Amino acid sequence: MKKFEWKSVLALALTGALALGLTACGSSDNGAATTGSNDAGSKAVYRTLDEIKESGTINIGVFSDKNPFGYVDENGEYQGYDVYYARRLGEDLGVDVNFVSTEAANRIEYLQTGKVDVILANFTVTPERAEEVDFAAPYMNVALGVVSKDDNVI
Repeated sequence: MKKFEWKSVLALALTGALALGLTACGSSDNGAATTGSNDAGSKAVYRTLDEIKESGTINIGVFSDKNPFGYVDENGEYQGYDVYYARRLGEDLGVDVNFVSTEAANRIEYLQTGKVDVILANFTVTPERAEEVDFAAPYMNVALGVVSKDDNVI
């Protein structure tokens, strides 16, 4: 498959997964959807897909310092894999993208408080995290390993 077609299919799959995830998170009323979280007395706030489209902007959390995933370049512009998918998502939904700089420690908080609608910031699925937030199908799989010189076997 050509590279261009692969990117289009991947972007379409990501958009579909996001649409399903956002629809599942939202409510059918006109206000922001609110659902209880694990902490007593606190509420998690989610915007529905219709609310995002009506507002004309989607708030997407990305890293600002993790090249090649998400980073801010010398011109102050967001760049990277996650940023590419975020821009494509906004384009496919017909909305502007508002990038929100995020860190590993605040990703769940930003989702639960409504500071962002989506996180595209190298977010590995774990059972503990899945209790707190919903995950779409992964758009990237990676394998990590140890690298050494040929003559210095570890």
